[in-house]
Amino acid sequence: MGQAGQGQRDRARLFDGEAERYDRIRPGYPEALIDDVLGPSPHRLSVLDVACGTGIAARQMAQRGAQVAGVELNARMAEIAERHGIPTEVAAFESWDPAGRTFDLVTCAQAWHWLDPEVSAGKAASVLRPGGRLCLFWNVGHYPDDLADALQAAYQRVLPPRSPRTVIGYAADKAGDPAADFGAVAEALQGWGGLTQPQTASFPWSRAYTRDQWLDELLTHSDHLALAPGVREDLFAEIGTVIDRFGGAFQMPYLAILVSATQA
Repeated sequence: MGQAGQGQRDRARLFDGEAERYDRIRPGYPEALIDDVLGPSPHRLSVLDVACGTGIAARQMAQRGAQVAGVELNARMAEIAERHGIPTEVAAFESWDPAGRTFDLVTCAQAWHWLDPEVSAGKAASVLRPGGRLCLFWNVGHYPDDLADALQAAYQRVLPPRSPRTVIGYAADKAGDPAADFGAVAEALQGWGGLTQPQTASFPWSRAYTRDQWLDELLTHSDHLALAPGVREDLFAEIGTVIDRFGGAFQMPYLAILVSATQA
């Protein structure tokens, strides 16, 4: 792994220190997306959930009758997934040994961007059964624009000059901001192990947050966890003050994005 890749891996390990909080506060995924991923006959589908975290998406799939196993880099997160009934191996997916196993579905929720895209695409394709499906999905959320403007000003007041970019929302800041280049995600899957042309679908939903719930949520975001403790304390005080000015709570619109491809 190159220097940039190691930096990405080190950043991903920040989640382990907030594993309990992550499990408590991170959102799940809309039922319509889970329906799309599992299809009409979810019972006993064999699913590998890559970078499964604490098993948030895995549990939603298991509740439909799928047989879900996880692979997770961070040991504390894997322990929580196990506690929730998801058998989970602690490993980086890129170097994980499937030991000859294959699966009907390979999924990855809110985490594919942490992985080496080429190595991971090839690995996923290699463990899919014929007709099996690779499903990558993310929640992308943003504040109402007036709240986003006020919070952006707060971040600018507190963060030191030339600080790394910090996303104030949940993968996006305002409604019109690009959250990620999902076209690039789809393009990277083309040509791997006989995968079909990737398809992209989206599923709107929303969630209400109080001031304290959102500050709790921000402590599960790697860009906020990477801030110096004093800077983070000052920033959270400013964020709390701004949300209080907007009534102490807000509704965050989300768009769940699914990128999928099928093994021929």
